[in-house]
Amino acid sequence: MTTPPGWYDDGHGALRWWDGTQWTEHVAQPDPEPSPAPTEAEIVAGLGFEQNAPEETGHPDDAVHGASASPAGAYGAQPAGAYGAQPAGAYGAQPTGAYGARPEVPSQPAHLAAQQYASAQQGAGAPAGGGFTAATEPRKSKLWILWVVLGVVLLGIVIAAAVVIPLLFLSATTAGSAAQTDDERAAVAAVEGYDDAWQNGDCDALAAATTEEFRTDQGLTECTAFEDQAAAFSAGVEDYTVQVADIETIGDVIVVRTNETFMQVLDSDGQTIEPAPGSAVYEYTVVDSGGDWLIDDIAAE
Repeated sequence: MTTPPGWYDDGHGALRWWDGTQWTEHVAQPDPEPSPAPTEAEIVAGLGFEQNAPEETGHPDDAVHGASASPAGAYGAQPAGAYGAQPAGAYGAQPTGAYGARPEVPSQPAHLAAQQYASAQQGAGAPAGGGFTAATEPRKSKLWILWVVLGVVLLGIVIAAAVVIPLLFLSATTAGSAAQTDDERAAVAAVEGYDDAWQNGDCDALAAATTEEFRTDQGLTECTAFEDQAAAFSAGVEDYTVQVADIETIGDVIVVRTNETFMQVLDSDGQTIEPAPGSAVYEYTVVDSGGDWLIDDIAAE
């Protein structure tokens, strides 16, 4: 009795087709063209199944099952592990072929083993569900990427607007606050010197920043009188700050406008009060007096 045809391990790590009597040249490869699998009738014929009439002394059911008297059972000798325990040599002597000893009978019909192997080879390189499933799967939308990009762009525009617009506004409002010429810088220096004179009670600094006509009009010709007024001024305010807001040259005159802020700590009677913020806007008229730019007039706005 011979081993039925099928795919078996040829002893060299490959599945090779056994035609029932010897090895063939057919070796299973990934995605092979499946060879025609043997039918159930061919497998039964290969196993040597024969329907023999039951012996007179046999069991009555033997006629139904078609069993024949055989030392090894209904189907003749079987290899160990295929269809039950089987004594050695059931298939008789088998010559060693070109690819090794004859294969053992598999634990399931040969055509099922071949089909499972072909399915495994196909599944190793193909997505589950086959080409139809892959083609009909819904595609995930990537529209969210566009919304993320647009959101980032809009956020950048908002941030830029929040930073640039205030800077442009500040630049527009302070465009004239910077001195453009040496004369304008000298005029600003005169205004700063006048502020220092009041905060420090410095009569010489007052004279260096103002014209004599201005000191006469303001009643500051005497240093003692000026120093007394400067002391009262310093006692009544704190954190006095002068900020140049605009400079304009008009003919032979330079006009410097300032924003001046302070904290009022004394009232008009010289009494201490809770510090209160105060501010004033002044316009200084600065003229050229003998080559020096001096304050000739002050007006509150």
